[in-house]
Amino acid sequence: MYAEITEDVISDFRRMFPAFQDCISWPDMSIEMLMTEADAWTAGSAWGPYRLDDDRNFKKRGMYYLTAHFLSSFYGTDASDPTAVQPEARLNVSSKSVGDESVAYRITAMESTSDDFLSTTIYGVMFVSLRKRVATVPVAV
Repeated sequence: MYAEITEDVISDFRRMFPAFQDCISWPDMSIEMLMTEADAWTAGSAWGPYRLDDDRNFKKRGMYYLTAHFLSSFYGTDASDPTAVQPEARLNVSSKSVGDESVAYRITAMESTSDDFLSTTIYGVMFVSLRKRVATVPVAV
């Protein structure tokens, strides 16, 4: 179940995620491109159909959180240059320092390797939370 990404959908995304309201830093073209990808990730029937008029709609919320995650991950704080996507993966890293010695290391076991990058933004964490709720299917006994 794919959603048609229209100007109304992008405007609604901006309404729900005020961090992306600046049309100069976050052009419609960049939002549309990554929202199309997020739409494909949430196309399964478990998500249900997209409903523009329902802020509680799982498909809409999942698609918007994943779009916000992609925008933050790919562009940082500004998508005004769509060629400026950073190619390196952003993984969970921690560091410690003692005196003049320091070490940085990757924190593992937060998510599976394929989903690890979703835990690098609050938007991705919210998407994972929604995806777990969508994937929970009640079983009749």
